[in-house]
Amino acid sequence: MLSTLFLATLILSAPAPDPETGLVRGQVRSETTRNGLPFAIVEVIAENKRLVTVTDAAGNYVIRVSAGPRLLRASHIDHAPLEVEVLVPAGGEVVLDLVLELRPVRLPGVKTAAEAALDARSDLQAARAPGLAAAAVRALEATPGMAELGLADAARGVPGREPADPSDVLYVRGDAADLKLVLLDGAPVYAPFHLGGLIDAFEPEVLRAANLYLGGAPARYDGGLSYVLDLETRAARRDGTRLAGALDLLGVRGTMEGPLAGRAGYLVAGRAVHALGAPVFTDDPFPYRYADGLARLDLETGAWGTLAFTGFSNRESVELEDPGGGAGAAGWGNAAASLRYHDVIAGTDAEFIASFGSFYARLPIGGGRPLWADGSARRLRMIADFSHPAGATTLDYGLSYDHLWLQYRAWPRSAGRDSLLLEVEREGDVAGAYADAAWQALPFLRVRGGLRADFFSLQPEPRLAPRVSATWLLGERAALTLAAGRYRQFVRAPAPALVAEPDRAANGEQAGPPPPPLAVARASHVVVALRQDLGEGVRLGIEGFFKTFDGLPAEETSRGQASGIDLWARRSTGRVTGWLGYSLAWIWSLEGQRNVTRLFAGRHLLNAGLAGPLGTNGGFQLRVGYGAGLPYTAIPDADITSASPSTFPRPAADGGDDDPVPPKLAQAPEEPYLRLDAEIKHTWTPHLHGFAFEVTPYFKVLNALDRRDALFYRYDAWRDTEPRAVASLPVVPVVGVAWRF
Repeated sequence: MLSTLFLATLILSAPAPDPETGLVRGQVRSETTRNGLPFAIVEVIAENKRLVTVTDAAGNYVIRVSAGPRLLRASHIDHAPLEVEVLVPAGGEVVLDLVLELRPVRLPGVKTAAEAALDARSDLQAARAPGLAAAAVRALEATPGMAELGLADAARGVPGREPADPSDVLYVRGDAADLKLVLLDGAPVYAPFHLGGLIDAFEPEVLRAANLYLGGAPARYDGGLSYVLDLETRAARRDGTRLAGALDLLGVRGTMEGPLAGRAGYLVAGRAVHALGAPVFTDDPFPYRYADGLARLDLETGAWGTLAFTGFSNRESVELEDPGGGAGAAGWGNAAASLRYHDVIAGTDAEFIASFGSFYARLPIGGGRPLWADGSARRLRMIADFSHPAGATTLDYGLSYDHLWLQYRAWPRSAGRDSLLLEVEREGDVAGAYADAAWQALPFLRVRGGLRADFFSLQPEPRLAPRVSATWLLGERAALTLAAGRYRQFVRAPAPALVAEPDRAANGEQAGPPPPPLAVARASHVVVALRQDLGEGVRLGIEGFFKTFDGLPAEETSRGQASGIDLWARRSTGRVTGWLGYSLAWIWSLEGQRNVTRLFAGRHLLNAGLAGPLGTNGGFQLRVGYGAGLPYTAIPDADITSASPSTFPRPAADGGDDDPVPPKLAQAPEEPYLRLDAEIKHTWTPHLHGFAFEVTPYFKVLNALDRRDALFYRYDAWRDTEPRAVASLPVVPVVGVAWRF
């Protein structure tokens, strides 16, 4: 809207049309980002006269000059100027887009001092896609590989569900075990990753950053036995209403942002996998469904104060042929919301967060008594964080409160939820405080140390979690970091069965055991990382870790260890961007010397992505992933804080009693994972009444190698030696179009 008014004002203020003059209009863009450059200077030299105009917020310009050959020059403060000769027809117009080469301005060093943190409202820039993709991949790799049990365990507490049947569990290959802490603008999110791989795990358009801590997370973070992933959305741009979106044969996505009345702005985004075009490329029913939505509102409350609200929801499902006959859908999803107030109070940067997160899952259970089992986990978090600079030291401190509520339910498939056979509820509270200090000990050495104390409702004594890290600068472009820390969080205490049917006692049956209490698990991390900046936006890194786990909710073992190494390279700026990552990890048990070898598993993964220009206004993108030893993880799982090794019993060959297969911490498919996705696109920038917008048709191929990309698995103890795939993704060609204005 503002761009249209700006151009209209320029046209109306220009001299009346003259048959001896002509109109020159177009857009000035950056060669690096392909985006319009606002406030670029456009000059036309005509008959010793110099006519000047300035581009609007979208980089558009319009200028009227006398007819004939004219010299047109475009310049911008951080781009190289460009001069072209243009022939202006009398009484006509010329449309000319100018692309300027990035040329950063080198400035002399400036010493500054500040008493308050920078204004958070200035953070409007979207995250770099390579950084988000690399964070998503590394988070999925960071699990210790311990599969989870939750809904299936709960359903087995119903009379008639014994012995346990592994076919009651839905498995997915490569998903992260949920001994983690994932936050979206301070709100807990349990399963943020889209498992099907049909769309990006994260939407780069709305996220500002994804801060991943495989170890050495600051003391402000509670939990995160496996890793901490802190996702931050960006604030809405308020220079006018902006729309962007895309539609293709598999999905749709869109964003809208702009100003509200007064000093406020809004950002709304949504995505969905509709699969309406699936019959075009496959004869089999398309089993995946996914949808999510995000909204953010920002309000300036003073010179430094901001009030921000974020809401998020997603749903995912896969159609199954369940063991009970017929078809059923396993589904799961999240809901999260946070309200954040940020201000500078007496020279101290302060942020207060009230947030809520929930996770819901439903699984069809087969067998002689088909059931529906569902579960939910809810968390309420209250956070107060403070940061105060004091010379060369920065002191961070704060308070937190977390309430966890879990529920399991099961009912017959032939009846509704009014006929509950099982209902379990568990609750727990955690209150904590922390202090963390960062100190520039030497010009080349920065040290950070902190201590966190948490009070769990089940145990009155405080649990301490120290954190420490040191970073050495090895020249101007390299840094070596050594970090160590301890982490604690609630997990489900191991028990043979969760509960019995609520009304068994009323029917004269013997009551089952009471619900098991929550327990507090512990992890200790040691991480060494070396990072190198090669210039031109290229960064390299190598990271090694060693982790120990205690108090895990498993019958076979409650202790484990994990170690590994992670190598990565990433380029986030320039014409060609991309990433390359390789991860090698091992996990093993500590329960008894005889079990060390039996409970051992290793895996390695390779992921890479590349994006760049294709012609003048085109582009390409490639993504490849390879993995061997990727573990099976049981989903959906309402008890998101639990983890347990999986045991697959199999009938004995002589027809006698079941001869259990030796348990493994990470049962994995025999075939390695291999997938290649490719995309090409071309962008046109048409103009309509002086208003410019972008249209980008694209063609992409998912699973281009046609390796029958299996994602979800079930296990039949009577015929399978390992879980079998229930939903595979064939090679998928997709045609679509994206737009932006």
